[in-house]
Amino acid sequence: MLPQIKTLLGQKTAAPAQRETRAERMPADEGMRYRREMLYQSIRESMLAMEVLSNMYKFKVVNVDQQHEVFIAMIEVSKLFEAKWNGTAASFAQAEQRMMTGAMNRAGVTLQGVFWRVDESVDAFAMPARAGDGAEQARAATAMRTREVPGDVSHARVRLARRSAETPAEPAGSAPAASGKSDIGSTQYGQL
Repeated sequence: MLPQIKTLLGQKTAAPAQRETRAERMPADEGMRYRREMLYQSIRESMLAMEVLSNMYKFKVVNVDQQHEVFIAMIEVSKLFEAKWNGTAASFAQAEQRMMTGAMNRAGVTLQGVFWRVDESVDAFAMPARAGDGAEQARAATAMRTREVPGDVSHARVRLARRSAETPAEPAGSAPAASGKSDIGSTQYGQL
């Protein structure tokens, strides 16, 4: 009781022997990787809480400072992306606020900004098969992602537009066309 009163009055008490030993700290590079992975997990959990499936978006995070405590996120969403909160549609700003709060509460890092990009040409992003998936599970997952709704003509219009945009086969000996992939970087699902 006396040490507590001294603490309240501003007098310092001798620290117990247990407090004198320094706790082992995580190496700096391991701490950076840990914070980045915790931010990945926090963003995924925030998206899941807003009823967003993982094939509706892909993201990348970039550190802003040397200590990997402040990040920005770049999120690319499909045209079917729709975030919900408590059963009502949530705006990008509301989703961003939820991610920022989750990153601070769960990972202890600051998510300084979120940059959104809507890819109108993609209904859902292809998800690579996991190592533990069997061949039948991978086929079932692919079939589920490419399923069309009967009577929905939007998919047919997209296919027709893609076919008309395709160029005829190039003659032999011509230079190959550019791959069209961006050199921005990659996400956990592949190239951006």
